Amino acid sequence: MPDSPTSEPESPFVCDCAEWMREACAGEPFYRELEGKRYCVLHYPGKEKSVDFESALQRKLENEDFDFRGVWFPDEVSFEDFEFRTTANFIGATFSAWADFSSATFSAKANFSYATFNAAASFSHATFSDLASFFFATFSAAASFKSATLGAAYFSHATFSDLASFVSATFSAKASFVSGTFNAEASFVSATFSVAADFNRATFRAAADFSFAAFRAKAHFRSATFSAAADFNRATFTAEADFNVAKFSAEADFSEAIFSAATDLTLATFGAAAYFLSTNFSAEAYFSDATFRAAADFSLATFSVEAHFNSATFSADADFSDASFRTEAYFHSATFADHVRFAGNEKHKVMTDTSALDLQFAKIEKPDRVSFHTLSLRPHWFVNVNARRFDFTNVNWGRPSINEEISRLEQKDISSPHLLLAIACRNLTVNAEENHRYEEASKFRYMAMEARRLESWRGFAPWRLSWWYWLASGYGERVWQAFFVLLGILLLSALLYTRVGFARWEPKLATEADVAIARRDDVGSPLKFSRALTYSAAVMTFQKPEPRPATTAAQTVVLLETILGPVQAALLALAIRRKFMR
Repeated sequence: MPDSPTSEPESPFVCDCAEWMREACAGEPFYRELEGKRYCVLHYPGKEKSVDFESALQRKLENEDFDFRGVWFPDEVSFEDFEFRTTANFIGATFSAWADFSSATFSAKANFSYATFNAAASFSHATFSDLASFFFATFSAAASFKSATLGAAYFSHATFSDLASFVSATFSAKASFVSGTFNAEASFVSATFSVAADFNRATFRAAADFSFAAFRAKAHFRSATFSAAADFNRATFTAEADFNVAKFSAEADFSEAIFSAATDLTLATFGAAAYFLSTNFSAEAYFSDATFRAAADFSLATFSVEAHFNSATFSADADFSDASFRTEAYFHSATFADHVRFAGNEKHKVMTDTSALDLQFAKIEKPDRVSFHTLSLRPHWFVNVNARRFDFTNVNWGRPSINEEISRLEQKDISSPHLLLAIACRNLTVNAEENHRYEEASKFRYMAMEARRLESWRGFAPWRLSWWYWLASGYGERVWQAFFVLLGILLLSALLYTRVGFARWEPKLATEADVAIARRDDVGSPLKFSRALTYSAAVMTFQKPEPRPATTAAQTVVLLETILGPVQAALLALAIRRKFMR
């Protein structure tokens, strides 16, 4: 049991508390001893002091002595509508029950560093005219700063174990909290939010520093306004992060931040440079309708799930160099006013087998400034956008299957997929030809024609000339196909020559009488296969070899080979030419 309040210590100090606390208990007598230590009524850590503590608290307030360093508040304490006209010092104070500072006015500095709030604390509508420090403060229950107005506010290394609410707060200077008014810099460096952090409609009029902050529950910054630099460098968002309609008037730095759940920056506005260098998005990332008025740097960022940039506006450079898109990246109807870079390197694979890029209806104001460097791409990613002037450098298009390309478009419910793929491939053909990548151009020309062929009857349409063009040489683009068809004509003709009749002999006609009595061989005999091969080659090259065909069937075969052979040879030459020149 503690000693009686009437016990008198022999020490010159009334209280055995830390030296930095002793000024707070100046004028207070010795109160009790606990576990070998002596305390004044202010610092004694026990609820049984309630009545005596209340009297001591009132004396300090009447004397406008707001030094509460290390003070242990046993019961609920209310400073509602109270005005602290001089420095309010609550360093290391412990609030064991509800602490109410709602609508309080701190006309000078307010220091709650290392303070412990074991129950709910309310600073709603409170006004901090000068520095407000909550450095290393611990909030074990809900902390409300709704509509609070703060000057310089420091919450660095503060720990919030329950709801931290700063709805409609204004941060005008150094500060680090939600929904209040912070008139100076806002610092939440390494702060931990164990439950939802609500900064909806908060206004940060000076720099807001959330670097290394840990948001272990939902982080709400909807409609928040950052008038100065916003630093979320290496911040960790374990749950959803909502920056919907947030406004960043100065630089916004999310470099190396980790978003483990959905990230919503829909309709966000970035008035200055936006940095997402090496940022990790493990779930959906929404930048739809976002506006980037200055450079947007997403280099080395990782998008593990879908990335939505639909209708986003990039007024300056947009850099996605070495950014990894593991699934879909949507830029549908996005606007690009300047440089756009999608780049990788030999060691860093930006696009995987499950990746996809959607640039449909994107508005490209300077298409020659859109570059793709050292990437694996697919033709169907460029439907409904004109890629003729894009810069493709060291791009691997792989060996895409036409049916697979069409299937991917159908999965997106894109109407007329065959036609749109054909148009996209023709645009890519023009791009490749103008940049002297003729083999690549040949591949895209083939895909464009093939897409149209497969549009009806599953590609089987022998009544169309284009079908025969495809069969003979792959539209004049497939060298080996043209070669094997030519070889087939040669061999087939040779086989037929072993079945039809050729003249066995021809009489030598010296006079008109010889002509009259000459008897021609109208039946003939077939050629041996070895002879038939050379005969077929001679016919194909207009050599008019002997013997002459003796029957109608033989004449027909020779005629057809004379027509088809050279035509097929011309298609082979065309296919070879297109591999190396326009």
